[in-house]
Amino acid sequence: MKKFSTVLLILFLSTLILASFTACDKLKIANLRANKHFKTGNKFYTEEKYKRAITEYEAALELNPELKSAFYYLGSSYIMVYKPGDDSDKNKEYGVKAVEYLQKALELYPENKDIIQALGDINDKLRNFDEAEKYYLQVQKFTPDDPASYYNLAGFYNNNGKYDKAIEMFEERIRLDPANPEGYLYLADFFQNKRKWDDAIKNHELRIARIADIDMDEKEKNEVLAEAYYRLGVVCWNKSYQTPPDVMGSVERLQVVEQGFNALNKATELSPNFPDPWAYMGLLYKQKQIAEPLKAAEYEKQYKTMIDKFQELRKRKLATEQFIQELAKEK
Repeated sequence: MKKFSTVLLILFLSTLILASFTACDKLKIANLRANKHFKTGNKFYTEEKYKRAITEYEAALELNPELKSAFYYLGSSYIMVYKPGDDSDKNKEYGVKAVEYLQKALELYPENKDIIQALGDINDKLRNFDEAEKYYLQVQKFTPDDPASYYNLAGFYNNNGKYDKAIEMFEERIRLDPANPEGYLYLADFFQNKRKWDDAIKNHELRIARIADIDMDEKEKNEVLAEAYYRLGVVCWNKSYQTPPDVMGSVERLQVVEQGFNALNKATELSPNFPDPWAYMGLLYKQKQIAEPLKAAEYEKQYKTMIDKFQELRKRKLATEQFIQELAKEK
């Protein structure tokens, strides 16, 4: 009887051990399969085949819910297939799942900047602006002295109609890197798009001053300065062209036009083969016709002269570019 009991105990323990090994083996196999799906998902993600990547990442998580890295990539893939403005149920589902998986990823990695940025992006696309702002401000805390983070925030505020906040961010970017001319260009472009011409002109002038202070090759500096003066001239033309005669009198218009001519002439002096300034000088002569209609015939001749010069330089530039391309083909 004792021997029979011992045999039963041995059989029982053997069954437990076998079951244990079987469960362990199943887990290992599931994890291996999950890893394979995850790697395949990464391949599709790199190839920008996001819907196929989603299928693989979801299969990986089904086999191994502890595969932490998959949550971020799955959420990011859903961001990439989401289309802002598409109100279809399927597209809405993409947005919901993007947020769901990214929030799970953030729970696992609460200090991960990329996850926080992605949550800002998807909430921005979903027009959950308060949530998006919350995440974007969290991202900024990782790099409080990085001018680029303020530029990104400025773009977010601008896109969502918070213009005072956008200006604040542009100005903060300049404060952090005052010697960099590009900060002034971003702010000038912002003001130009809002038709705040004088503010745009002011920042273009500040940009020119910063470029002049940079220690760089003279030829390269001349090209950069020529482009900066050209932009200033374009804003002056815009100010005149988009301001009707009953708002801007002849005297003021001529002053604006003269400022534009000065900037565009400077651009041509610094870069004689730069065609675009000549086109805008021609357009400025059209504005002089508005200010001084009695001289319209004279200014029309000047307009045609400027446009002819532009076309000549433009053809020359295109011919040079084509010649360089042909040389490259021969090599």
